[in-house]
Amino acid sequence: MTMTFLSKAASIAAVGFSLIGAPVLAEGFPDRPLEFVAGYGPGGGHDTMLRTMARLMEQEDIVDVPINVVNKEGGSSAVAMGYLNARKGSPYHLMSITSSHIATPLTSNIGLNYADFTPIARIGIDPELLVVNASKGFESLEDLKAEGRMLNVGGTATGSIEHIVTMQLAEKTGMELNFIPFQGDGEVVTALLSNQIDFAITNPGPVSDYLSSDKFKALAISTEERVDSLPDVPTFVEQGADIKISLFRGLTAAPGISDEERDELIAMVTKLFETEAWQKEYIEPNAVVPLVVTGQDFADYLGETEAVYRETLGELGMINN
Repeated sequence: MTMTFLSKAASIAAVGFSLIGAPVLAEGFPDRPLEFVAGYGPGGGHDTMLRTMARLMEQEDIVDVPINVVNKEGGSSAVAMGYLNARKGSPYHLMSITSSHIATPLTSNIGLNYADFTPIARIGIDPELLVVNASKGFESLEDLKAEGRMLNVGGTATGSIEHIVTMQLAEKTGMELNFIPFQGDGEVVTALLSNQIDFAITNPGPVSDYLSSDKFKALAISTEERVDSLPDVPTFVEQGADIKISLFRGLTAAPGISDEERDELIAMVTKLFETEAWQKEYIEPNAVVPLVVTGQDFADYLGETEAVYRETLGELGMINN
């Protein structure tokens, strides 16, 4: 990955928290159950985010209808994108999105892309961690390099941010790395627990409990500087690998809904993001940097991100369309 990509990614991540003028919830919406769609399996980052959202929306009286969370895993979110696309015109379906929402359409011919849906909000960004099973005794990137063999790396999806970080790590350090894509964060955690892989590239959420219990150890983080929530984890940069990219987390709705319906969904999730419970029970435990943008600003951000991914994945020879 070039410095051009890194500088672009940094500028994208710098978009700030902007909720001024957010719409007010329309009376009577929602008046029937909502469905939150996770493109990966139970226990992963998408699933955790949506289930926390559903629970807190009910707890904070933001909605008074049931919220059903469904997992539509497969194809690095392609299955979920197809499922949401089939709900065209319905404001009652929301899907969690991360880098795969951009990367999967670029690397696979699924007939859909991010622009086919209705962007609602970016919640924030997640740094990427390099995590090992603590039983292996690795303490630094140098320890991994000293293995002197091909190392198997777990992450979610070919062409995902985890894949990009792995490719960059190989380029920056000269390590021989074999990236193994899994269908969700939960599968990556299981593989690392059982030592089926040598290390994982992941965001903090899925591994936070294992880091706290000392079953896993984080050797590097992809931020420019150390983060307050993980002060003992050195950056890749500190260890001589210039890797500074992060994962965005957001929400998109089905295609074909009206502007008014889009604004109602924005108002609904914005109300949640402003609660103390959301900060305490999702943002802080999962080390998410809360950089919220909504509506057209989020659509613009996705367009800029797609351009960055198109350039970078093109350099890796992974663009299929």
